[in-house]
Amino acid sequence: MPLIRNFAETDCNVVEELLYLNDLGDGKAYYPGDLDVIVAELCGSVVGVAEFRLDHDFGHDEGREAHPGEQAFVLTMTVSHSDRRSGVGRALLTEIAHRAQEAGLTFLALVPQDGEGEGDRQAFFQACGLTRYGPDSPGAAWGCPVSKVLAANAVAGEGS
Repeated sequence: MPLIRNFAETDCNVVEELLYLNDLGDGKAYYPGDLDVIVAELCGSVVGVAEFRLDHDFGHDEGREAHPGEQAFVLTMTVSHSDRRSGVGRALLTEIAHRAQEAGLTFLALVPQDGEGEGDRQAFFQACGLTRYGPDSPGAAWGCPVSKVLAANAVAGEGS
């Protein structure tokens, strides 16, 4: 099981490399700004990262479906290719859901990256309890109640 912890400044290089290798970074020095960032470690090495916001009112300006209250929104999440299908992504998403719940948020949303591997990403998010909402088009948002993510991931954790 991976160790999930807050991002530290010493993680900058490995996080930028993870993002860059997954077409999510620009190869420049990583700086998270005001984003919430967590990393996943296996055997002392950072193998996954997630950037998110716990106070995001996603969708209203873009004309997406409205949701009750503020939402947690996952901006970026990736796991090293060699550590996929090992529970790292699920652990990152579950940690975000726990933090959202502690902050009093009831909904988790994200927009999966399109392009190569899109089907695998969508299958992963669906297995974690999220579903597409709004129009079925590129850039479609996915989301669900935080409690559904926690329940889906608790059941998956029992099988591990």
